Amino acid sequence: MSTGKKLVNSPEDAVDEALAGMVAVHPGLRLLEGHRVVVRADIASVVKEGKVTLLSGGGSGHEPSWAGFVGQGMLSAAVAGSVFASPPPASILAALRAVSSPNGGGGRRPGTLVVFNNYTGDRLNFGIAAERAKAEGMKVEMVIVAEDTALPSSGKKAGRRGLCGTILVHKIAGALSEQGATLEEVVKAAEKVAESVATMSVSLSPCSVPGHKPSFHLQEDEMELGLGIHGEAGAQRTKLQPANKVVARMLDHLTSQEPGHQYFKPEPGMEVALVVNNLGGTSNLELSLVANAAIRYLVDRMGLKVERAYVGAFMTSLEMAGVSLTLLKLFPKCQQLLDYLTNA
Repeated sequence: MSTGKKLVNSPEDAVDEALAGMVAVHPGLRLLEGHRVVVRADIASVVKEGKVTLLSGGGSGHEPSWAGFVGQGMLSAAVAGSVFASPPPASILAALRAVSSPNGGGGRRPGTLVVFNNYTGDRLNFGIAAERAKAEGMKVEMVIVAEDTALPSSGKKAGRRGLCGTILVHKIAGALSEQGATLEEVVKAAEKVAESVATMSVSLSPCSVPGHKPSFHLQEDEMELGLGIHGEAGAQRTKLQPANKVVARMLDHLTSQEPGHQYFKPEPGMEVALVVNNLGGTSNLELSLVANAAIRYLVDRMGLKVERAYVGAFMTSLEMAGVSLTLLKLFPKCQQLLDYLTNA
């Protein structure tokens, strides 16, 4: 069980020191002075070439999201908030200024796509910054990702939560941008991915924000299905079960066609990409075991074709033990864009 212990110097400086460390070990990145914004070191060349730029971000504590996906073929910049808190509009606007140009690439105005998860603070702060950027003459579009399948859609004022499926939006939109697609083309593809992706998670232990105790507790023999990446309540708390049964429950829930849950409809022969995401404190042994169980269930029980599978830590929740499973229904050229080279 999480105890709240952290290897930090001080809770107040943890985010800034972590970002400084990331930039220190990745020469292709730099920090925007005065802001928690990581940008590509070659961003001036990207803008000059007239390519669409991509910006994302959110609260810290989900590393490697989002700064870990800044690089050629993915994000142009990422803005970080405090742990589990949305970044302020001023920093988002500074990031937009860093990756935008009123006239780039021979007079073109390529524009910037802003991608973020569906959380109230992010919607508010990114929306404010985008409107200010437009008022300054920047060309900005937004795509909000909300692919959580844990809770029914009825009666949810805030809508579905954004989870690990966001990284697939980054990947496909970033590949198109690198190939010289227009902002309209990049937005269309990003929206298609956001509509075609679904995620379900399971947690075995809580996490704790630096300087604080865990925000909730699970007994040694308990797990929670559908928990949010900030510790938000899930769909069900139950006794811990063998991995094969847990994976089956997650995928059955993700593909449920019950009223209020019709988020992802599987069809025999459908081609999908699978992401097995470490929520932070899960061992590599467990991840590989879960990946095997998920692929077997999708292929043998659901009749799907798993054309691509990714396993690792992509969007974490500090040290939370658990995993999320993400499915993306592949569409034409999707595999090519997923395979496109990135150095992020």
